[in-house]
Amino acid sequence: MRANDFNRTNHMKINSKIIIAGGGISGLATAASLAKKGAKVLLIEKNEKTGGLVNSFIKDGFLFDGGVRAVENAGMIKPMLEELEIDLPLYKSDVSVGVENFVIGAERKESVDDYEQMLKKLYPESGKEVERVINVIRKYDKYMNVLFGNESPFFKDAKRDRTYWFTTFIVWIFRLIATTIAVLRMRMPVEDFLHRIIKNESLIDIIDQHFFRGTPAFFAMSYFSLYTDYYYPEGGVGKIPEKLEEKIITMGGEVLKNTLITRVNLKEKSITDANGVNYSYDKLIWAADLKYLYTIIDKEGLSRKILSGIDKEQERFLSKKGAESVFTVFMGVDQPPEIFRAISHGHFFYTPSKEGLGSLHREDLKKMLENWEHISKESILEWLERFCRLNTYEISIPVLNDPNAAPEGKTGIIASFLFDYELIKRIEKEGWYEEFKLAVEEKIPAVLSESIYPGLNKHIIFKFSASPLTLQKWSGSSEGAIVGWSFEEPVPLKSSILNMKDSVKTALPDVYKAGQWSASPAGIPTCILTSKLAADLVYRELSAQEKQQNNT
Repeated sequence: MRANDFNRTNHMKINSKIIIAGGGISGLATAASLAKKGAKVLLIEKNEKTGGLVNSFIKDGFLFDGGVRAVENAGMIKPMLEELEIDLPLYKSDVSVGVENFVIGAERKESVDDYEQMLKKLYPESGKEVERVINVIRKYDKYMNVLFGNESPFFKDAKRDRTYWFTTFIVWIFRLIATTIAVLRMRMPVEDFLHRIIKNESLIDIIDQHFFRGTPAFFAMSYFSLYTDYYYPEGGVGKIPEKLEEKIITMGGEVLKNTLITRVNLKEKSITDANGVNYSYDKLIWAADLKYLYTIIDKEGLSRKILSGIDKEQERFLSKKGAESVFTVFMGVDQPPEIFRAISHGHFFYTPSKEGLGSLHREDLKKMLENWEHISKESILEWLERFCRLNTYEISIPVLNDPNAAPEGKTGIIASFLFDYELIKRIEKEGWYEEFKLAVEEKIPAVLSESIYPGLNKHIIFKFSASPLTLQKWSGSSEGAIVGWSFEEPVPLKSSILNMKDSVKTALPDVYKAGQWSASPAGIPTCILTSKLAADLVYRELSAQEKQQNNT
């Protein structure tokens, strides 16, 4: 849908009060979409700044991104910005993938061929196994393009895009059926799938440790294709929430920050904040942590039938946990960007050793947690040393995408890896959290200095870190999760990526959900898609109600 098409679409203004809880990317997109339609919206955010896990900040002239490092367009970001008439330059954020001394660019669809050759050089004894993996990657690239490519109906306007609905859409439906069948066959954890087609454990690790534990195989196997679709906003990813907030206010919506919701009265249809202030609503869209919502609801006065549905949903959500989080080290370096540009693009997935993590990430960690009372601090630090040396890093260098992201002749580097929330929580409880953070801040730069960035340690001006606890405290996300629910156990959702329309509904009367906790697997495209679905559903229901009231 073109932006000017959207501008010509007439919407019925509604007077009902809509509250959106949570000022992350999903809440902002929901509020903006509704405000554009003429709805009365109030967005409430607990922090002094909106954006949640999509944020940027400046330290001594260096621009850093505190959550996501780039945005996957996936047919979502650009259409959303165009739809809302938001002018924000997006730079193509090319991705590199490297193992030991081998580094390839992943900026083209054909880059999967380079990936295949890199894996064959690293594991010459496993050529046939590499070919099996690459064939699956190519196949699922096509499937994901059906779901989120240009032919997908998301962000299409039925009134203004009729040619699409009577031509391309019909063909897309048949492709969707084939895609659905293929996806259902591959809902097993990616590690289980890889063990079916690969015997080389190191090769399995080098592919698998890019992903969260238990990631569905169909999602993991399609991910290489997403590397060609990364973008970096001018001024950092935090510019997206800034622009969305500005647009909401410009269109007549309200944004209330520094306000923590502490109670949701379902019978009275009101919420209460930490200062005791009450806000009434006709519809509530919850775009924040879903587990938190089910700890603050007041169900008194509801019918038994409604209570039964709520109780089942509440038990289901509160019994589950979030996916792995990340541990990140931020570094200011007195070396020019050209040194790093000669090695990789600005978004770089790098593994220092082809050996792979082996049992460190799963079995060893599980045993450590199960026998915690008998595990010494020294043993944990020894585990950390090997964990850092054999892990896969997501490295972001903002100045390689935006030339204004660092002082002249200097470079900011963000390096992170997946990390378990429970481990860091227990370390904090035992009183040596800061010591552990400092250990990570020492080990990550040391590993990179000994591998892909020789001598990096000598050029670091400053460094600091963010743990899963940091993310939890800032975003309010349970377990510091950045992609919603854990994949290691059944996801407590009735809907999935194949049935997204139901993902925004809840058992709570006139309460809807959007964001990373509403569908799985989750990411920015999912957050934006669920925000649109929630906004559209709420707008349709309220429009119908007000029209009926006016007619009577």
